[in-house]
Amino acid sequence: MLAALAPAFLLLTVGFWLATAESRRVVLAQEASTLDQVILQKTVVFAAPDLDPEVACQSSTATTIAVVAGAPVHYCYTITNHSGGPITLLSLLDDNGTVVVGWSPGFVLPDGQTLTPTLANGLIRTLSVMTTTVSQALWTVEKDGRAYQVTSQSTTIRIVNPRASTTLTVGAPAATCSTATAYTAALANNAYGQAAHCLTIRNQGDISFTQHLVSIPALGIIEAPLTPPSPTGPNQTLVITYASSLAAWADQLLQTVDVASITVRAFVTSTAPNGVAASSSAAVTVNGPSATIQVKRNVMDRPDQCVDDSTTSGPPGKVVYYCIVIRNTSVLTESLQLVPLTVHELADGATGSRVTITDVPVYGGGRITITNQFLAERGLPQILGPVRYPQAGVFSTNVSVTSSNPERGFRATATSNNTVVTIPTPRPPTPTSTSTPLPTWTPLPTWTPVPIPPTWTPVPTWTPAPTWTPSPTVLIFSTPGGAPPTPYPPIGSGGLATPTPNFFAPPGFLDPFAQTATAQALFGFPPADPFAQTATAQALFGFPPADPFAQTATAQALFGFPPADPFAQTATAQALFGFPPADPFAQTATAQALFGFESPLTTPQPPFDQTVIPLPQGVVTVTATPEPTFTLDPALRPIQLPTPPASDTAGLFRSVLNGTVTAFVVLSVFGGVALFLLLAGMLAGISVGNPGPPKYQLLKRAVSEDETLHPSSPPSSTTSSAPSSAPQDDEDWPASLP
Repeated sequence: MLAALAPAFLLLTVGFWLATAESRRVVLAQEASTLDQVILQKTVVFAAPDLDPEVACQSSTATTIAVVAGAPVHYCYTITNHSGGPITLLSLLDDNGTVVVGWSPGFVLPDGQTLTPTLANGLIRTLSVMTTTVSQALWTVEKDGRAYQVTSQSTTIRIVNPRASTTLTVGAPAATCSTATAYTAALANNAYGQAAHCLTIRNQGDISFTQHLVSIPALGIIEAPLTPPSPTGPNQTLVITYASSLAAWADQLLQTVDVASITVRAFVTSTAPNGVAASSSAAVTVNGPSATIQVKRNVMDRPDQCVDDSTTSGPPGKVVYYCIVIRNTSVLTESLQLVPLTVHELADGATGSRVTITDVPVYGGGRITITNQFLAERGLPQILGPVRYPQAGVFSTNVSVTSSNPERGFRATATSNNTVVTIPTPRPPTPTSTSTPLPTWTPLPTWTPVPIPPTWTPVPTWTPAPTWTPSPTVLIFSTPGGAPPTPYPPIGSGGLATPTPNFFAPPGFLDPFAQTATAQALFGFPPADPFAQTATAQALFGFPPADPFAQTATAQALFGFPPADPFAQTATAQALFGFPPADPFAQTATAQALFGFESPLTTPQPPFDQTVIPLPQGVVTVTATPEPTFTLDPALRPIQLPTPPASDTAGLFRSVLNGTVTAFVVLSVFGGVALFLLLAGMLAGISVGNPGPPKYQLLKRAVSEDETLHPSSPPSSTTSSAPSSAPQDDEDWPASLP
């Protein structure tokens, strides 16, 4: 039974002691008072990420800090006992109702001892606040059975808004800052230009900045602080120039611009305690010298040659090579080594190919020559030839070049001059003209107008004799043989009498010389002068002078060539100008002029060394009628030599041209006649070769005795025949017809 009551007794004992302790706590709380010799210290510190909280709390005694909203902070609690006896530390509360520690039974702190905050004893409290906070701690301690409340000083966490602005300007070097944000530093005095930068920092927040870290990478400034530090309160400004003493790196704000263009950016970080910082930045644009190039393109016959020659020519199939000369015209003096161009891109218009040449610097004032051999030595595509031009024409091409420097930003583009390759059109071989000689004459191969030769035979002016009829003188030779006498033409005072032409005389009376000349002119025998052929035919048949060659022949005979017989001139003139020929023997005179035969109108003269044949033996009777006395008519003028005519080259050419046209007309006529005769012969041959059946059967009529005796007499009218019936159609034949 006692064993069963033991647990109940134990529970009653525990409850009693608990009730006693609670009642004692209430009594102590009611009797608590201040204890001056016990000191409670509360501090606040920024919770830096890289700082140990215990070290931070032990190294700081600040009760007020400024942080940005949400920044972490540490509350640190420290208590010291100078009461003259030990104290028991019970609960620690903050005034916002937060329990920091609640020890039971409490921690006994001997007299003269201090309890520092550690993470282990819980006297470090870490938190983040969004607004400004002021707080105070309250620690309950017990001494000699009585409770005391120890209060700390107030701590403040102020939330701040840090802001800063940065301005960067650039211009020419000067004592004052420029207000421009872009500047061009051109070459000056054979050197690169300079640009002066000016940095301005302004605190626009509600907290003082104690330091500024500046980074300007383009100028080689990386997170460089101001030395010495220059605290900057709210609304304060710092201006830093290339001559400023605020920073050791200030001289770097003076820049030598050796690039084409650059954007200079400045980054500034303004800092304050407790991790407060503000960032700002600014930028400017700086332009340097401009790069320019000139490109000269030449055309060569070899891949390793390059001279100043932009044109060439040759036959179809010509092969050429091109070469390029690039000159950097940014600077005139190469020795200054300014504005280098290291990469060259070529686009050739003749081959349509591209190539990029790298690591070949060309400074201002320098040049580079690029040939196919140059490209081959560097293992690059040979785009400058060979180019073959198989067709005729004029081919003009050029090349585009872009030279640059990727590191410094220089870049220049130019197009070369046009190179011209001329391939002339091949001339076809001159065909050899073949001429078919005319059937009646051979034309002169060429006619070269030349001045009239100085040696010429003038044509005498003939004055006709007065019209009178002389008495004929007859010479009769009596010969023993009784042969009839031979009459000779009568001889008058003016020479041989001109007989009257008789065009109806029998052909036997014509001179065979004239017949021969006419036959040669008409039927194709080669005469000495083809021009006389036409003249002779015109003299024989009286045709009008349709052929201008006759006119030319007359002009030649009259004005430039010595004729054999002046009568030929007269005969030709009569034929050309329509005068009736007074003497058909003029035909013979023409033949004599052409072929040298003797004229029957002149008495043959023996040569000087020929013996005169004696006349036959007989009686010669000469009967002569006295001739009338001839008195020279004073109206008749003497024979005068004509003045040689001037050379008429144009007239000669016109004569030759007219003769060519007339010859073509004459050949066309003869050709038409020949073609007609040929067709007629062919038709006749066909008709004979293919005779049709006879349409009629002719009956042989009996021949009468009278017709036999008198074959030439016509048939008697009294002879009758059987009447015939009328023809029925075209196939019937009258019976009365044989």
